[in-house]
Amino acid sequence: MLLKIDNLSTNYLKNISLQIEDESVVILGSNGAGKTTLAKSMCGLIENKHVTIDKHNISDMKAKKRAELINFVPSKLEIFDEFIDVYEFLELNLFDKSVNKIDYFLKKFEIEHLQKSFVKDLSSGESGLILFISGLLQNSYFTIFDEPTANLDSDKKIRVHEMIKCFNKYSIVITHDLNLASSLGFRVIFLKNGQILFDGSSSDFFHDINLKIIFGDSVKKIDKYFLVNYK
Repeated sequence: MLLKIDNLSTNYLKNISLQIEDESVVILGSNGAGKTTLAKSMCGLIENKHVTIDKHNISDMKAKKRAELINFVPSKLEIFDEFIDVYEFLELNLFDKSVNKIDYFLKKFEIEHLQKSFVKDLSSGESGLILFISGLLQNSYFTIFDEPTANLDSDKKIRVHEMIKCFNKYSIVITHDLNLASSLGFRVIFLKNGQILFDGSSSDFFHDINLKIIFGDSVKKIDKYFLVNYK
């Protein structure tokens, strides 16, 4: 399927045009670059007429159809039912009730003990994992993960990375983490001040010359890892 954005502009984005066809990508940029605004526009959470999937405008789709095609997983969990527990929340994300992998994912991340906990009582790291699992369970054709490794310890970050790599659909990963982006190896779209500054392969983006052009002296590479001071 072809996800196409044609000349999208908002308060934070300027003339964004791109195409994503049956592939996973990383959208990189510093805080305030427009990453989340772009993500929400892609799936219609910010209303617009500039996004299509296989030539069908997402703004014209029924909610269920749109959710089957594209899903936005936010970086922070907001719950209006303060008595809903983790298992009940995850059940809401099952399109196909005959394929219930909730127990599998809870075990995978070693958080089975949280299944009867109230969602409102979770730590920021725990709620981030539950959100990530909810995206895996919904299993849309394209799933947008907004900062999926935020507030996670190193072990959980590795597991999230592994699950994204082996996800059986396509991921759009929104992050400012160069190390996550590099390790995924997906096509990179880099935003700065609401515009696309780079769109290409991971190897081209992380080439020393390109990093120097984009970041100047604010990025240091130590072995396989990057230290960055965004400006």
